[in-house]
This record gives sequence, C-alpha cells and structure tokens, in this order.
Amino acid sequence: MVMVMGVKVGDLVRVGPKVHQEGIPLNRTGIVIRHGGVVIDHFTKSECDTWFIQFTNGNTMKFHYMWLEIVRSA
Repeated sequence: MVMVMGVKVGDLVRVGPKVHQEGIPLNRTGIVIRHGGVVIDHFTKSECDTWFIQFTNGNTMKFHYMWLEIVRSA
C-alpha cells in the first residue's frame, strides 16, 4: 500500500496504523465520501486536504490525507 496525496471521493482507503481513534474498525477500511476542507499543516506551513471516510462499521470520520492509504482508486 502506498500513501498518496491524490485522494478523491469514491476511493477505498485504509487509515494508517499510527492513527488511534475510537470508532475506527479493526480493518481500518472505508470509502471517501466527501472533501473535509483544507487545513494548515503546522510543520510545513502549507495547506493540506482533509477527507470524510465512511467505515465498514458505519462510522464516518474526518482525516488528514497523510493518514490515508489508497486500497483501490475510484
């Protein structure tokens, strides 16, 4: 699996193993359902995308693109 900046709606993604948040299913897999907006990365001082992911357990959560691994592109 490769971490990619080119995340888009409809992609099947997996949240990286370094993210620990209640509600993420064990398989860490879900579908990108919409863009979550742009945030400023405090380390690089650049703009970064966030995305809403609907997981296989029904939970929807928002993540910075750097934590997403594309399993299958839409």
